[in-house]
Amino acid sequence: MPFMRKTKARAKTSVTEPTRNGLREALLGLLAIRPMSGYDLSRSYQRALQQIWYAPLGQIYPTVRKMQQEGLLNVAIEVQRDRPNRKVYRLTPEGKRLLVSWLSQPATLPNMHHEFIHKLFLLNHVDVKRRAVLVDGYVARCKTWASELRIIEKRLNASLSGPHAESAWHQLLSLQHLRRIVECEALSAQQIASDIRARPNPRRGRGQAITRRSLKPLEKAAFAGLSLSPAAGAKPDANA
Repeated sequence: MPFMRKTKARAKTSVTEPTRNGLREALLGLLAIRPMSGYDLSRSYQRALQQIWYAPLGQIYPTVRKMQQEGLLNVAIEVQRDRPNRKVYRLTPEGKRLLVSWLSQPATLPNMHHEFIHKLFLLNHVDVKRRAVLVDGYVARCKTWASELRIIEKRLNASLSGPHAESAWHQLLSLQHLRRIVECEALSAQQIASDIRARPNPRRGRGQAITRRSLKPLEKAAFAGLSLSPAAGAKPDANA
């Protein structure tokens, strides 16, 4: 068994507010599964969380160092005979309390930059013949992603009888939720492509003409501050 030389966590600081990019909370969650080196953390984050909780991988090591300074992590030096020694991080009691506190807070609605919706909002600037084709491409990518997630689900099933079965089961639930979201994306985008193809060519002017007078209420709705998102800064109901 390799020798483990522990180093003390640095002085604790008051840490209560969730971080803006959520990377600290993601790393706390991964280390709650098992202690890991910085390299293991980076690989686990990339494989398990990056698709749903994006942050640049280059931020992982600086975030780990800051977490150690805040008293959330302890580090032990694992002495290896034929390879360089490595640092192994584990949660301190303060780190565990912070993770449980964050998990116990009501989840906020997604605050996203959804590129497909953004481009769909402006798709009238693209040649009318290409619009449905572009949406078809998004549908195909969603279906491919959903198929890949199903493969990962099957692999994760093998972990349900292992030493981390409880953690693996909740990982499977989160993975299934993501896969359903992706499938809904594909289904909705497929309907949008059909709607685009079924719409009369706007250049032919079929139907009632849109006059400046009839457009005015729509302008107010779309461009005068009416938001499509939940109220900025609104917090979820703790009793929900």
